[in-house]
Amino acid sequence: MRLESWLAYSLLCVVLWGFWGFGMKLAYRGSNWVYVYFISAIASFSLALTVFTLSRGGVNSPSPSWKIVLITLVSGLCGGGGYLCFVKALEKGEASLVVPITALYPALTVVLAILLLGERLTAPKMLGILLALAAGVLISL
Repeated sequence: MRLESWLAYSLLCVVLWGFWGFGMKLAYRGSNWVYVYFISAIASFSLALTVFTLSRGGVNSPSPSWKIVLITLVSGLCGGGGYLCFVKALEKGEASLVVPITALYPALTVVLAILLLGERLTAPKMLGILLALAAGVLISL
């Protein structure tokens, strides 16, 4: 049985983000949030620059329209703002609480995709959202 590529990337993401959340909390033991945030953001940017450079900027694909660039910029700012809030929450809270609670963001993505993109809300998706929210509540107790 072949593992679907999206699933393989998703599972790898879980592993990498799991170590990321732990590593960030560990970093706070030796520095303040501004340094931890800055160094981590530089590492992320360096990876993005490497991918862009090695792919030659997606030379075989068409340039995005201004609308796509704007959507991407706003999304990037949302991601960066969320990351900043994550860093501050991790500085002040326990990693065992902050990481799982902030990991509930896919529930909002699912709701927005259903409302704005016309994706279907199936019974398993609804159950998944409810279980994720219940997990967030239980973890915070």
